[in-house]
Amino acid sequence: MPQVHVRLFAGLHDLVGKRDLVLDLPPGATIGLLRERLGEEYPVVQPFLSTLVCAVDEEYVPSGHLLGDGDDVALIPPISGG
Repeated sequence: MPQVHVRLFAGLHDLVGKRDLVLDLPPGATIGLLRERLGEEYPVVQPFLSTLVCAVDEEYVPSGHLLGDGDDVALIPPISGG
């Protein structure tokens, strides 16, 4: 069962109340499943899940990316400014 370390950036960590999480995921889990699990455990982040940029071990990855034990996942909401 993969265990992944999740880092939350920008407003996400304010919503969740933590900057870092550890999630246990089933074998064959993808970034998409990680998003679903995060939304289940922290419903307040659900509106942002579809727009998050995800990186695994400092490389941007798509939703279908397979996760492995010990992966370091960064979840980054879109940045707005002016």
